[in-house]
Amino acid sequence: MKKTKIILTIIIITAAVSFGALAVSADETTQPTTVLKTVAKKKPLKKIKVKVSKKEIKKFFKKSAFIGNSIGLGQRMFMNSEGKKMIGHPKMLVKGCYAFTNDKGGKYSLSYKGYGGPAKKVVKRTKAKRVFINMGTNDLFEGPKKVFKRYKKYIAGIKKESKGIVVYIESMTPVYKSGQKKKLNNRNVNKLNKLLKNYCKKKKDLYYIDITTALKDSSGGLRKKYTSDSYVHMTMAGYRVWTKKVLKYVKKQIKTEKRAKVAVKYAKKFRTSNEVNRAKKLVKKLPKSTVKNKLKKKLKKVKVKQ
Repeated sequence: MKKTKIILTIIIITAAVSFGALAVSADETTQPTTVLKTVAKKKPLKKIKVKVSKKEIKKFFKKSAFIGNSIGLGQRMFMNSEGKKMIGHPKMLVKGCYAFTNDKGGKYSLSYKGYGGPAKKVVKRTKAKRVFINMGTNDLFEGPKKVFKRYKKYIAGIKKESKGIVVYIESMTPVYKSGQKKKLNNRNVNKLNKLLKNYCKKKKDLYYIDITTALKDSSGGLRKKYTSDSYVHMTMAGYRVWTKKVLKYVKKQIKTEKRAKVAVKYAKKFRTSNEVNRAKKLVKKLPKSTVKNKLKKKLKKVKVKQ
């Protein structure tokens, strides 16, 4: 009897063990196999931080020249007072009654350190790297289209004489509402500015700065607090607004170019697809310029790591 019990116990244990083994085996085969894939993490982009110091701004404008007529004379007065704190000491090539039509040398022509002559010759004498032009007031009697043609010829002359110079067109300033004339009116001012703005978009190293909008009142004319003679000439408050607009534009431009330059530098150093793609995007955003062309050439030489 004891033997029978022992044998039965052994059989039960063996069956239990076999059943457990089968259950485990079945469990292993029915459950999906987990495959761990190694995902290659993209290397994070190196942050680009750029600043524009006051020293940089003053250095920028020290190598710049401003061209203008009697409105420019007021701008020179402003620059000699509080303006120098904002942008330093640019070369002011301004003359009362100056116009495209009398840019031939003589009584109403521009001059620099005793030398007088056509703007293209005078600008060359200054050795300026960039020139800011605000013209049109004394020419608009010919109509915006004619003035635009003269403007293009004027710019071309400056660029030809001073190779590599960068030109900034400051939009023509508005006329006080009651001071408008037959041709010298805000409608024609707006037409000329539109032509200049579109032209600058198409040309290399040619920029358009809108200073007009900030000087306008609700009627589209020069605001009362900015006019000194109820006509086209301005108060110091007006020149302050003007200079701030120019300064804001230049700061933004320097920052944008700096970011693009740093991005290209990182693309060359790290050669990752992320860095190269970012550099391409930032360079693409730049307007037509020598700076843009140089950066594009550098990027073409960068070979992405495989």
